[in-house]
Parts: sequence; C-alpha cells; structure tokens
Amino acid sequence: MNVQPLRPTAPGTDPRPDTTSPMASPGAPAAPWAGRLREIDAEGALVVEPTQGAPMACDWLHGPTAVPQPGDEVLVMPVAGRRPVVLGRVGPCLPAEARPQPHVVLEAAETLTLKCGESSIDMRADGKVMVRGDDVLLRARGTQRIRAGTVSIN
Repeated sequence: MNVQPLRPTAPGTDPRPDTTSPMASPGAPAAPWAGRLREIDAEGALVVEPTQGAPMACDWLHGPTAVPQPGDEVLVMPVAGRRPVVLGRVGPCLPAEARPQPHVVLEAAETLTLKCGESSIDMRADGKVMVRGDDVLLRARGTQRIRAGTVSIN
C-alpha cells in the first residue's frame, strides 16, 4: 500500500482537496453536498442549485421517504460516470400528518381503484364510477342531490 504523507501547511488549513463542493476538482473523492431544489423538470430530473455554481440536473434515490418539493434543502451525492443523486430532504423529521398536502391528485390512464377488504371504488377513463360494498351509506349535512339523465333504483 502506497501512502503519501501530508505536507505541512499553515495552521488552520487543510491540505486535503476540497470535496465538499459540487465543483470539486475532477478525480477528487466524491463527497455529499447540500443544495436547494429548484424544480422537478418534465423528464423527472431534480434540478438542484448548489450554494456555489450553476444548477444541475440530478436523479432521485427511490425509497420510503417523500419526494422533496421545490425550495427544500436536499443532500446530493456525486456518482462517477452519471449525474448526481439526491439522497433526500435535509431538515427536521416531521411526521406525515404534520405535513398535509393542500391538494393530492392520483391519476391513471384507464382505471383507478381504491380498495379496502370487500369494498371498492372504481373510476374509469370513460367517466363511469362504480362503488361496491356490502353496505353503502351516503350522508350529507345539507341537501343530497342526485343529478343524472336517468335514475334507476333497484
């Protein structure tokens, strides 16, 4: 094993190469760095703005954590031979219920099904919605309206 001794330097300086910056010199060991998520582009790349340098497209490390939102501080890991990977959001750990989303969209091309045990709701692309269950209860505080071209009961 060939180990090079460190050269003496001025007090308070570090003789090792700067690997904390995303702009570290080529061939330097890759170290994670923090940046701010600017946007998620149309191809799904996370565009991250480092504290120094130009924004760069990054991949996302899929896992059980929520996808960061624009404006979040994120931790990025450089990867040799490909674009950097966002490891996750940096900040305090908040339980999911502490971060409710103001609007959630679930989208499917043909059919979206919500299922729990023997009950289900199917929504189809042609506009048909089917609610199935042993007991189906509809409640309204105010008026409950049924509007349709035809209403068939039993």
